[in-house]
Amino acid sequence: MSSLRKKALVRLLLCALALIATIVFCVLLLTGTFDGAPSSGAADPASTSEPASSDGAGSVSEGEPAASDATVSSDPAAESAAEPTPTPEPTPVTFDGLSEQPATVYAEGEQPTFTVTPDSTMNMRAGPGTDFDRVGQIPAGTTVTALGANADETWIVVEYEGTYGWLTKEYLNAA
Repeated sequence: MSSLRKKALVRLLLCALALIATIVFCVLLLTGTFDGAPSSGAADPASTSEPASSDGAGSVSEGEPAASDATVSSDPAAESAAEPTPTPEPTPVTFDGLSEQPATVYAEGEQPTFTVTPDSTMNMRAGPGTDFDRVGQIPAGTTVTALGANADETWIVVEYEGTYGWLTKEYLNAA
């Protein structure tokens, strides 16, 4: 076999190894099993297979990057991609002045609005029931926004004039 064919064959093998290493790396990234550590299975085959094909490596490596160079250059990107970004913990919502906090807190933009029935003023309570202390009153016909609700959604938490309180949905109309 001529030296030109040997060089071409060695170059072809190095390209094939680089392609295989790239495919393995991509599969590991897509499946989420790649942890970014250089000791994972993707980097070892490329670096250990290079010396095995180093019969003509002196002439091949003149100006040609080795297969392990391609793997090393992708490690910093893989490490930054593999590091999880911390997710902030949601801040628990508390409504000052209430004896009992709501079981459900409505997200901003998803808060339903209600109108107090036009025939009577409603008492705001410190908890979801008439046995809780009265913390304020809401005039008839007033529109309120629900901030939260109890487990069976028969009572809602509202804020009126800077005070939080519970209202029964029995005497409210959907706005």
